[in-house]
Parts: sequence; C-alpha cells; structure tokens
Amino acid sequence: MPSGNFSGCVGQKWRKTDALNSLIQIKQSRHLSFFKGSSREVVSTVEEKMTMLKKLPEQILDLWNNWEIRGMVLLSLLLQTILIVFASRRKTTASNWIILVWAAYLSADMVATVALGNLARSQGDSSCDSSEKANSFIQAFWAPFLLLHLGGPDTITAYSIEDNELWKRHLLGLVVRVGVAFYVFSRTWGSGILTLIAILMFIVGVEKYAERTWVLWSSCSKSLQNSSRSDFRFSYHRTRIPVNSQQDLQRDYLLQAYIFLDISKFMMQNFAPGIPSLIKSRELISKNKADGAFKVVEAELGLIYDMLYTKAPLIYSRAGITLRCISSLLSATAFLTFQVKIDKHAYSRIDITITYLLFAAAIFLEFYSFLCLVLSDWTMIWLIDKGGNALTSALYSLIRKLTTSKRWSRSISQYNLVSFAFESEPVNQKDLNVGLQGLIFENLRKKAQKIKEDFNVVDKNVRRKIIGQRGDGVLEREGLLLDYKWCTTEVEFSRSILVWHLATEFCCIVDKDGSNVSKEYKTSKCLSEYMMYLLLMRPNMLSKGFGNEGYLETLRDLRGLKYPRRGDHVEYQRNLRELLGLKDRGPDDEENQRTLRNRSESVFQGLWKTEKSVLRGVDVLASQLLQLESKKRWEMINEVWVEMLAYAAAHCPWKEHTHQLRRGGELLTHVSLLMLHLGLSAQYDINGLDSRVFFKGRDIFKLTGEYEEYIQGIAAMSRSSPYEEEVAIKEQELELLRSRLAASTPRKGNGELELELLRSRLAASTP
Repeated sequence: MPSGNFSGCVGQKWRKTDALNSLIQIKQSRHLSFFKGSSREVVSTVEEKMTMLKKLPEQILDLWNNWEIRGMVLLSLLLQTILIVFASRRKTTASNWIILVWAAYLSADMVATVALGNLARSQGDSSCDSSEKANSFIQAFWAPFLLLHLGGPDTITAYSIEDNELWKRHLLGLVVRVGVAFYVFSRTWGSGILTLIAILMFIVGVEKYAERTWVLWSSCSKSLQNSSRSDFRFSYHRTRIPVNSQQDLQRDYLLQAYIFLDISKFMMQNFAPGIPSLIKSRELISKNKADGAFKVVEAELGLIYDMLYTKAPLIYSRAGITLRCISSLLSATAFLTFQVKIDKHAYSRIDITITYLLFAAAIFLEFYSFLCLVLSDWTMIWLIDKGGNALTSALYSLIRKLTTSKRWSRSISQYNLVSFAFESEPVNQKDLNVGLQGLIFENLRKKAQKIKEDFNVVDKNVRRKIIGQRGDGVLEREGLLLDYKWCTTEVEFSRSILVWHLATEFCCIVDKDGSNVSKEYKTSKCLSEYMMYLLLMRPNMLSKGFGNEGYLETLRDLRGLKYPRRGDHVEYQRNLRELLGLKDRGPDDEENQRTLRNRSESVFQGLWKTEKSVLRGVDVLASQLLQLESKKRWEMINEVWVEMLAYAAAHCPWKEHTHQLRRGGELLTHVSLLMLHLGLSAQYDINGLDSRVFFKGRDIFKLTGEYEEYIQGIAAMSRSSPYEEEVAIKEQELELLRSRLAASTPRKGNGELELELLRSRLAASTP
C-alpha cells in the first residue's frame, strides 16, 4: 500500500477516535449536569423540610405560652367543680367511682399552685407589647380566684383523717401562696376599676383559704381532745329542748342523735363521758324500735362525718354564717362591677370568657354553700332548739321534705369464699333490711339488760364477759359450748370466722332446696359473707389473727375441688360434700352420727392446730351443725354470727370507724355506736368511770353553770305535775353530779377554791 494512502487511513482513524471521545465527553457532561441539578433539588427540599420542622416547635411553643396559664386555670376550675358536685356523695356511696374525688382532691392544690407560679413568672416579664400587657393584666386578675380554689368547697376539707393532722403544712402553704398571689396582684396595681374588683376577690380568696386551714386545725386529734374536755357535760341535754317537744323526743331521731353527739366525741378521743349522760343515752336508745335505733345512729354518724371531713365546724357557727354573708356580698359586688364598668373589648375575648367562668364558679360556690347550710341536719337541729312557734315548725317540716333521709350507703358488702374459689365472683353489695336490724338490735338490748343501772357498781367482769363473747355466749346458753370450744374460744377470731363461714355455706347448700329451710337462712348467710368481707377487705377493723396465710391455704384446697358446671347445684353439693368428707350423708343419717362419735379427738386437735387450712375444721363443724334440727340450727348460727359481729364492733379502734365514714359507712360502725349507747363498751372499764377526774379552772365555772341549770330546771318542772318523771331524772342526775365532784380533783393551781365552793353548794342543795 502506498505511503500516502496509509497515512490517510491513519488520519481517518484518529479523527474517528476523536469524534468518539468528544461524544463520550458530551454525554458525560450531560449526565454530570443532570446529577448536579438533581442534588440541588434534593438539598433545597431537605432545607425546606428542616425549616418547617424548626417552625413547628416554635408554633407549639407559642401555643403553649398563650395557653399555659389559661389551661391551668381552667383545669383548676374543673377540679373544683368535681369536688363540689361529687365530694358529698362519698358519705352515701360505697362504689369505686369515688376514686374520682380522690384524684381531684390530690390534684387541685397542685394545679392551683402551678398556675399561681406561672402567673408570677408572666408578671415578671417586662418585654411585652401593649396588647400582651393588657392580657397579662386580666390574667393577673385570676390570682384571687386561684386562692378561692385553694380554699376548696365546703363539702370537703380532708379526704382522710390524716389530712387534718397536716394543718401546719396547710398554714405554711397559706402564707406562701397568699404571698405569691399578692406579688402577682401588686405587679398590676393601678387606679382602675379592675384593681378595685381584684381587691374584693382577693379578700374573698384569702378568707376561703384561711377557713380551710382553720377547719383542718379544729378537726385534728389534739383540738378534738381539747374541745371534748371543754364541752364536758354532766347533763344529757346538749340543747335546751322546749318542754312541749319532750313528748316528740322519742320519734325525732335527729334530735336524739344530736344529744348523743357529746358521748360519741368523748369515746372517739378515748374519754369517758359523765354517768348521767350514759344512763340517759341508754334509756333513750332502748325505747326505740330496731329501725329507729339505727336511724338515730345513722344521723349521729352523719354529724360526725360533717365535723371530721367538711367545713361544718365553722359554717354552722355564728362566725361562719357572718363570713358567708360577707363573702357572698363581696363576690356579687365584684361580678356586677366587672359586668357594668369593665370595657371587654380592651382584652382578649378568650380571657374575658375564662374570667366569666371563674365568676360563675365563685357565685355558684356561694349559692351551693348557702343551700347546704339551709338544707342540713344542723339547721333542723337549730330550728328544734329555737322551736315553739309556727314559723320554725313550718321551716323544719319544709326542710325535712326537701332533704334526703339517706346518710350512708345502707348496704352490706358480701364476700363468699366458695363462690370466689369456683367462679371468681367479686365482692357484691346487699341492702340492709329491717329483719337484720331487728336481729342485731334485740340481741344487743338483751345483753345490755344484764348490766345494772348504776355504772359505778356494776361488776366489771360481767361487762368484760358480755363484750368478749364471740359465739360462746349462745353456745353456753344452749349447753353446747364444750362441743364447739375448738372453733370459738380456743382459736383466733379470724380463724373462727373462716371456719364458721364455710360451715354456714355448706349448711346453706344442704338446706337450700329442702322443705325445712327456716327464715334465718338468708340472715345467717348475709352476716357470714359480711364478716368474711371484713376479714379480707377490712382486716384493720378486726382483731389481729392468723392473717392471709390460712385464707390462701384454704382457698387453694377449695380450688382443688372439681369445678361444677354453672348452675348445677347437685354436682356442686356433691363435690363439696366429698371435699368435706361428708359424702352424701344427711343430718339424720345414723352412719354420720356414728362416724362423728368415733372420730379421734386427739388426732383432730393435733391436725387442727397445726394446719393452715381450715377445711378439716369445716368437716367437723358442719357435721356437728347438721345433727341439730333445722330451725334450731339456723337460730343458733344466726346468734353466733351476731355475737361475732358485736365482738368485732366492740374491739375495733374508733379511728378505723372514722375512716369508713368517707367510704359510704360500714354496718360494723353502726353496731359499735349502738353498743356504746347501750353501755356495751370496754372503754368504760379502761377509762374507769369511778376514777378521779382532773379539771382546769375554767371547767369548774362551766360545771357551776351546769349546777345552776339543774336547780332552775327542777324548780320549773316541779310546778307542773305532768312532768314528774323528768323531775325524778333531774334529781338522779344531781345526785350523780354531787358524787362525781366529790371524787374530783382540780389540776394544781387551777380552780381549787371554785371546786370547793361548788362542792359546798351541792352538799347544801335540796332537789
């Protein structure tokens, strides 16, 4: 090939190669520019999203800053509304929804305190524009309302008894929070109308908060002890009852409850009241029928609840009524002034709405307090005390029609161990019926008749024996105590409850479908399940015993039984018989009787005392009970359970009783108070009514006044022949007063001369 052609070919190849390289470079540059454009778009998108994310917290933060104070104030208002509406219902309700009151009570003070702190912080910020300052000014006006919330409603000052003991903490909180509110108020001080309105509401708020602190102090244990000493009465007359209402005393349960109130206060503070009061209280309570006696105790416990958990110690006094009038007048004046004089357009519409809500709540609180004041047991007692004319009688009748007669839940909690083991049924409630009331009251009244009229000379061993009976009293009367000692007096009280409960349940199963079922069947079952409820759910109300270990062992053994089909009572009865070792034996079966007689007593006693489970004892007890005739069996079981109930009531600390008042009440508390008024209380022996009493000088003057009332009362009634019985009672009380003071000693340096003078006057007096 010629050289020229060769060089030409080579040049063409190089040109083609350059062209290809150029094309490749162009494509690469295009791809690179595409990727560069895409990356810029991605970066810009990410930047936009980051900007949005940065703005989102700022928006949330702005929303929080605008609504932080408003939200806290509205939440505080909501909590106060819950307390106003629901707090009083815990006296008459035993349901679990009452936890709402507990949550509101614990949260209310905290929320109001946080709101005050936020108000103080917001007022310290001076970098606000004019509109924000206007809103800040109206929000500072809310500080007095927060003090009003901290004062709480009249229907609840303490959720539990222990809250009353914390009155010093509340006093410190009063000083600090009022100081913070005053700081908030001072930062917006001016000469405008809103400042004047704020001053009025500030006075109301401080008054309400101070009321709550004072009531907590007056309801603490030390204050109650001091007031019980100073209010000591040797007369049974708490109130000067008009002569014409003496005839209605027996049917007026509320008046009787008020007369008994001093005695209850004394006993709850571990004091012994005067002998005349004890005699008169037993005389009054014994003349009632069963339902009447329980109504008296119900009303009395309602008064005690008011004294311990509400503002009753203050609001039903002259000072309290005066303060109510002042606060109502100031609140109404502040609201009307705000409505007429304040330019609403100068402030945020939201803040104005919240302010109206706060005013509405404050006025409603005053109105509700007024209704509670008028439609209360205390007002009816006051009308009785001031009675005698047509107006007070008409008002009294009207209030009784408008108010409910229910002062506690009137229900009995039930716990059936067998049902729980087989079906896991929860605790249920039963209404307290008249039949059960009659059984309990008649049993207690018979016990009280064994105690002599004169409490000073009664055999203390007799009272201790009567109060200490927990089933053995009935068995001893029937001549069966030796056969049943192993499950009554020789075991712990809690173990006795458990074995009798299961034995009662088995007897119920045996007799349920038979023709020999007696009317005591349902009563025995009700008391049995109630005592089991106390043992498991309210153990602090019962004597210390064998605790949960024996219960758990018994429950495990029960659950080892073949589970019967729901509603199959035949299979249920057969399985339970097999568990108890009774097979299908009946109460009159000779083989059953022979097996029972041949049982090794020593072997049984050894196993019974060492085993935690009580099923072996249930086997023996059920067999013994089934040997009795049906009617006699259920009458005896009934009385055994009533004695156990009375034993538990007599040995339950009063503090536990007061705890139950805020949970709807317990039947055990009512039985305990009935026993107290009937003279069936071991506290008489502990305090010793015949022991020496120490008085302060001021008490001597009060006793002298009591003496004067006796003399005047006897002189007045002696002129009226229809009241010879009352004259005799007065004479008896005067004699007891004379003997009581003869054994009394004043505290050193306090009233020796006055006491000697009173003694000499009593010695020379002639009824």
